[in-house]
Amino acid sequence: MKYKIVYVCICFLCVHFMNAQTLENYLAEAEKNSSEILAKQFQYESALEKVNEVGSLPNTQLGVGVFAQAVETRVGPQRARFSASQKIPWFGTLSAKKENAKLLAVAKESEIDFLKRQLSLNVKLAYYNLLTLQQKLTITQQHIEILDTYEKLALNELENNRTNMVDVLNIKMKKNVLQQQFQTITENIQSQKIQFNLLLNRPISTEILLLDSLQLRETALFATYETIENNPKLQQLNSIESALQQSEIVAKKEGNPTIGFGLDYVLVAERSGISLPDNGKDIIMPMVTVSIPLFNKKHIAKQKQLQLEQEAIVHTKTTVKNQLLIEFEKAKNKLKNAKESIETQEENIVQADQAKEVILAAYQTAKMDFEQLLALDQLKLGFELQKVKDLNTYVSNVAIIEFLIAN
Repeated sequence: MKYKIVYVCICFLCVHFMNAQTLENYLAEAEKNSSEILAKQFQYESALEKVNEVGSLPNTQLGVGVFAQAVETRVGPQRARFSASQKIPWFGTLSAKKENAKLLAVAKESEIDFLKRQLSLNVKLAYYNLLTLQQKLTITQQHIEILDTYEKLALNELENNRTNMVDVLNIKMKKNVLQQQFQTITENIQSQKIQFNLLLNRPISTEILLLDSLQLRETALFATYETIENNPKLQQLNSIESALQQSEIVAKKEGNPTIGFGLDYVLVAERSGISLPDNGKDIIMPMVTVSIPLFNKKHIAKQKQLQLEQEAIVHTKTTVKNQLLIEFEKAKNKLKNAKESIETQEENIVQADQAKEVILAAYQTAKMDFEQLLALDQLKLGFELQKVKDLNTYVSNVAIIEFLIAN
């Protein structure tokens, strides 16, 4: 499936921290402490050593033989035989194997890159969730304090017979709900902190430094569908495909003859009681051997197997690329929707404050309408919590896009 080059300009709000180094430190610590990445790093180093292994010649064969019964020859009896032989694969076989091992090592390196990106994304999402919960906790605490003020005001009004007990009880019930929400958020923060520390592979009681809130600024991200091609998951599949192509070349070369060179040295003793030319002269016998694969079906089957695996990789690449593009489009859409919702909530919060000012101003000439005041505060609370949720959606999808596109 081919894609035209489509340029996408996403104007989004990216995270602007008062101390941006905090998250960067956590990302570096998570990568350093990751046992999974460390294991893959050892596998990568092992794959690099494989290059030297497959590029080496087969072992040289050495042999020593002693005749249990001497074999008489014209120049004397044979006492012992020494032999050495070396097999040499067909021309270009070793270099093809080395190239294949290098490509497999590159695939391992891409896998490490993908794991690092995945870990970075998980750490960012966990950090943003903690910030969101912390901001929700602050907002809830502020509204509890507002209800405390309303409760005191309502009790004062009750003493002056300007309201009734229903208003006081209604305020108390609203405050009880918020206090229960405050407790729930507090417990969720503790749970998220434990999960965050486990993600960084460190003691669960380790202190986590968080900012007061997310502060955002306007910026722009330029991306194309072609940047998806640089995702390490696709790079890994490309390396595996190239390695399979090289393996097919190796299989073809292994179907060729193998040449061997050798040397036999036979120790001959002198014949006694006789004078002969070359009496007791040792025997030196150079040898050349050729291993001919007369039955070549296994090499043909191996080549066919590798061709089928290449076809499978091609289809896998298409599937993975489509999945990445789908996630890219989802993230773009969520960014747009979240930005619009943030602007709407900010406008609603301003209007709710204006409406409350109108009610409080009327209090100077008339009795307080607590029911309407509580309804406005409930609306404002909903707007503020929705804005925090939208901010979390926004920065989370920025992190997803960073995970998908090139560095």
